[in-house]
Amino acid sequence: MVNLISKLKEWSTDYLKGSDEFLVDIENRPGSNKYRVVVDGIESITIKRCAMLSRYLSKQMDEDESLDEDDYFTFEVSSPGADRPLKLPKQYFKHIGRQLEVETSDGEKLTGSLVSVDEVKISIEAEVSKKETAIKDIDFKYIKEANVIISFK
Repeated sequence: MVNLISKLKEWSTDYLKGSDEFLVDIENRPGSNKYRVVVDGIESITIKRCAMLSRYLSKQMDEDESLDEDDYFTFEVSSPGADRPLKLPKQYFKHIGRQLEVETSDGEKLTGSLVSVDEVKISIEAEVSKKETAIKDIDFKYIKEANVIISFK
């Protein structure tokens, strides 16, 4: 049986190369034949771009002679969605100025405004006390999970 996740990653990466969009993840539950290709962009990724990638992946599957009937699967292409954790450093840049909730690998939970991002860390302005805030730097390697806080104000 062919490694479908590897093929989907390869094809998606090839398609997105040279654009401001990138592959975030390929999701698949064990025992399921349904795959979710998650893509994002420096700005945003549109439904139209997701549909174009979906058509490209379908074409690649049709032309790939290593796939046979035993490799039957379905897939969808989508953006991560506002309620999904940030997974890649590239995803943080477009959220500068927004509120994040970050859990570190040592269990610390921080909520604050994303001030800056570079290749190795993020900086968050977090409340230290009711009257005081401080800038906290967190290396990506210590971020267990980070979520954008959605505000409807």
